Amino acid sequence: MSQQPTRRPGRVFRFLLAVPALRLVVADEPAKAKNEPLTAVVAVHRPADLSGNYPGYFATFSHWPLPKGDLVMRAPPDNLGCEEYPASVVPKPGILNQPAPPFVAVVDRGVCTFVQKARMAQKAGAVGVIVVSNDETVQIMGAANDTAEADQVGVFVIGVGKTLGGRFRNASLDADTKGSEPPAMSITPYASSLLNISELFLICLATLLVALGAFFSTADVKVGNQPGSFSTALAPPEEEVLEVDSWLAVGFCAVGSGFLVFLFFCMHYMIYVIIFCFCVGGASCIAQFGAICINHFAPSMRNRHVDVPQLGPVMHAEIIAAVPALIIVITWVTLRNTPYGWFFQDIIGAGFLCWLQRTLRLPNIKIACLLLTVMFFFDIFWVFISPLFFHESVMVRVATGGGTGESVPMLLRIPAIGDPFGSDRLLGFGDIALPGLLVSCLRRHDLLSRRSLRRGYFLPSLVGYFVGLNVTIAALCIMRMGQPALLYLVPGTLGTTLVIASCRGEVPLLWNGTPTKGASSWGGDSADEFPDEGGRYKCAE
Repeated sequence: MSQQPTRRPGRVFRFLLAVPALRLVVADEPAKAKNEPLTAVVAVHRPADLSGNYPGYFATFSHWPLPKGDLVMRAPPDNLGCEEYPASVVPKPGILNQPAPPFVAVVDRGVCTFVQKARMAQKAGAVGVIVVSNDETVQIMGAANDTAEADQVGVFVIGVGKTLGGRFRNASLDADTKGSEPPAMSITPYASSLLNISELFLICLATLLVALGAFFSTADVKVGNQPGSFSTALAPPEEEVLEVDSWLAVGFCAVGSGFLVFLFFCMHYMIYVIIFCFCVGGASCIAQFGAICINHFAPSMRNRHVDVPQLGPVMHAEIIAAVPALIIVITWVTLRNTPYGWFFQDIIGAGFLCWLQRTLRLPNIKIACLLLTVMFFFDIFWVFISPLFFHESVMVRVATGGGTGESVPMLLRIPAIGDPFGSDRLLGFGDIALPGLLVSCLRRHDLLSRRSLRRGYFLPSLVGYFVGLNVTIAALCIMRMGQPALLYLVPGTLGTTLVIASCRGEVPLLWNGTPTKGASSWGGDSADEFPDEGGRYKCAE
């Protein structure tokens, strides 16, 4: 019975979505200071449209202990806080001579020193100062040359970003204009455990997706597969497989670097284009997987199709599978900036990553070494070295949306459990897809060599990926800054593979993509699977 070919996303479109410019760093959101005592939780209780927990960063000379209970925010007429405060800034006593609530001054950075701002607020009777930065980058404030005067500071001093600080100031000024109650807040030091259970979930999810991608990638290998099996149904047609060569491997780095710089400067214009591509590509991948499942479990649907203008024949299975795919995508678009959007984003991402590993293929370890080595240094440069040229990490800025209020969706998100900021743990798609291509290549080698998990390379590389992710998360928790995950994942996967292959004397076979002969642990004849003239893995028809 002939089968109508299933329509799938174009190869070029899938490649553009896989460009390593969208290979993001592992990160916390929002980023936190390296030392936890420097990080504050600013809990705003009033007004309702401003209520929530926000990060602040203590000055090195900030006074301890912190005041307890509710504090009100007041913005002095001198927005820089360098002059003496007028009496109107100080809150008035309540009815029945209740004492005036303690207040916190909200001032802008600039002109005078941080210590002078703190001393002026203290002189007016404030218990703290919120210093608003000139941009979204908050630097840890020090006493500079005012060390002697800093010892006299008896108020806490924290810094916040420009946007958040502007909201604080506007809320205070609006309350003065309307005669309503001023905004109220409380402050506590931020405390979190070194490891959150969310990290474990993120590690397990990423490792599972790498393993699933390897399964989909090798579905065309006929060893142990019965005709008509589900694994056979998942096998991609040969014309849809894009084999990575040396030029494409280097192109990942070159194109990715250019695109990263472009996004760094144009994120405000490109963020919605990226979101649109994510939605279209994700919905297409989910729909195609759904169509494959429907065609396999309901064979009667295979030859049923309808003619759609401009599209031609569309299978019934594709139409049915498109419904849940669209529901998932529309739900994510609606909830993407809420605490509930992460679940649907991860579903879309899982479909995209599995489809990517299914259609992109490394022919041998030589190409894998080139690709992962290039991306290894790509990762390190754009995370750690790019601040020397761009004054901030290009990779981190792009990953966190570049101040647009949106987040780049090409990443897995897991909400931190018990975190007062409700922050997410993030892992870029490239940190799954790039090592996943190597793991898929090794699984193909094991299958064609008829090797069991214990004697093959697939399981050690998967374990190496798991361990590498653990090391990445540990580095993130210790350093409190975004990490280039490939710095740890490449040694964990590629390094582990080369060490094992060297001990077995099989590096030349892996290097050229030649299945191992005479090492079968399954028994049987492996004559049906052989390398082609170029040494690449190929299955007999």
